[in-house]
Amino acid sequence: MHNLLTRFALWLCRVLDVNPVEQTRLKASPDAVERAMRWDAFYREEGGLSDMIAALRIEAFEAAAELDPSDTNKIYYWATADRNLRRLEGKVRAIVATGRLAKDHAEAAERMAVLRVAKSI
Repeated sequence: MHNLLTRFALWLCRVLDVNPVEQTRLKASPDAVERAMRWDAFYREEGGLSDMIAALRIEAFEAAAELDPSDTNKIYYWATADRNLRRLEGKVRAIVATGRLAKDHAEAAERMAVLRVAKSI
């Protein structure tokens, strides 16, 4: 019965052109500070994104170290994997830095507004 219901639901999704994966995705917040805080928390938490990327980079280096020096295609593959991991880490850090910069800018604008009000009194 479960299998039959699953097939029916998938058939309905196909007929009605509904992508359930896209429907369950969270909408990104337009607030850079809020987004950066979420990414930073996931990046820095124990077992988080930073640890995952570091483990994958170590795996790539170990795999490349085990290869014969004449196996240039495989060495290139692992070097490319490491470069992609560094690019991913850079993008995550850029999201966090953008949010911190937006937060600092908002705080500075708030301080300037307070100074303008105090100066006008």
